[in-house]
Amino acid sequence: MTLKQAFKYDDALDVFGIHGVGGIIGALGTAFVASPSLGGYPLADYEMWGQFIKQLTGVGIAIVWSAVVALVAILIVKAVFGGARVPESAESDGLDLSSHGERAYN
Repeated sequence: MTLKQAFKYDDALDVFGIHGVGGIIGALGTAFVASPSLGGYPLADYEMWGQFIKQLTGVGIAIVWSAVVALVAILIVKAVFGGARVPESAESDGLDLSSHGERAYN
């Protein structure tokens, strides 16, 4: 089961699956690959697990910040436009035709 199926969210381009998960793994992995014992730049008093905790804290802050900003954006869109969904009839007709009055493809 994928994350999209588990949490039932719409992400047609897999933005979170690629950039979110990849970014989290990359940020956390930086603590290990930066270690002087694994070929990283030799820094005085570098502690791999201490750096991992710092990276984990940064990832947590980024997740919370992104969630709060997304929630505020959704609330603004809902207040101004009444929501982010178009009517079901507009979806079945196609958004190019229902929103713009023209067909994208012949």
